[in-house]
Amino acid sequence: MSTATDETKVELLLEKCVGQKVKVPDLFALCPWDAEVYPWDEKLEREVELWRSRCINDSTSLKRNRIVNPCLFARAAAPKAAFDELVIVSKWVAWIYYWDDAHDFGEFDGKAEEVITHREQTIELFRQGLFNKSPSLIDPTTIAPDHFTAQSVHEWGAVVGEKSVSPSLKDWTFKVFADSCTAISRLQHEFDKGSVLDLEEYWKIRMGSSAALPTLAVILFADQVAFPDWFFDHELVVKAAELADTIIWITNDMVSARYELQCKHVDNLIPLLVHHKGITPQEAMDEAGRLTHQAYLDFEALEPQLMQLGESRGVAYEMRRFIASCRFECTGIFHWTYHIRRYLPWEPGMDRGSVSVVLGEDLPK
Repeated sequence: MSTATDETKVELLLEKCVGQKVKVPDLFALCPWDAEVYPWDEKLEREVELWRSRCINDSTSLKRNRIVNPCLFARAAAPKAAFDELVIVSKWVAWIYYWDDAHDFGEFDGKAEEVITHREQTIELFRQGLFNKSPSLIDPTTIAPDHFTAQSVHEWGAVVGEKSVSPSLKDWTFKVFADSCTAISRLQHEFDKGSVLDLEEYWKIRMGSSAALPTLAVILFADQVAFPDWFFDHELVVKAAELADTIIWITNDMVSARYELQCKHVDNLIPLLVHHKGITPQEAMDEAGRLTHQAYLDFEALEPQLMQLGESRGVAYEMRRFIASCRFECTGIFHWTYHIRRYLPWEPGMDRGSVSVVLGEDLPK
């Protein structure tokens, strides 16, 4: 339960942020890697729409999920994938936004027990889809009887379980998936309490709630590369994945602050920087940009060490694919962010460095 002090902190923070116009830095200037995009494919769009028709049972969630444009996300984040694997990446994106938006848009506000049940059923169904010898025979409603959002993980999760060529990647996929679901639920818990998190605690939770690592895992699945047993436990690989995660969650907080504040969510880096550092929303946006660029520089500095490790262990090809997938995840999400009507009022031909939003308000029509 929130205290009067907590409520006052949130109200004051909302007053400082809502209605403020801020310029959003050019994401590609912060992290200047080249983007590639798999060509538009009508069949891919149809596959995801069929998934929606089976798995999303209310019109509001359906509309939001279409705006997300999971196929564009997948085509930009996994541009080298074959079609069948691209379908899985697209369904993963459609699913994680369906699942996460249930939290972001208030469906679980004040429902602490449901949040726990929802998370536990989702994780257990995904675990069985990955590791059961016959995942296609599993009835999702017996494991996740209470939530369509949980049941809908199975259709694509079982395919990952059946077609993965890398046991170490499969194990890592489950770990980061479970961590991400837990972190998303934790942020919901903090919102229900009316908390204003400290920056260190928020950073730690956000590294999981971003879902950047399970997204990377699904992209690596789409590459169909067999990684050695030690790969995802090595400190350099862990560091590289964390840097990609940092780039992704900070830039997502930058572009999503507008609508999260509209939903009275202050669990976002921009308002938290305003609160804890006593700076303006624009200064917070600029600071987030500097943090993103530093993570990019750190990743660049790490690459030679990663390649030396790959060459010394006889997995240079696998390491190149891992590095490329980290980069494509970042640039793919940037490309997608500019091209959907969820975050920014950007149109093709506009200077990305001149994009502004008003925090807490709708995008201009």
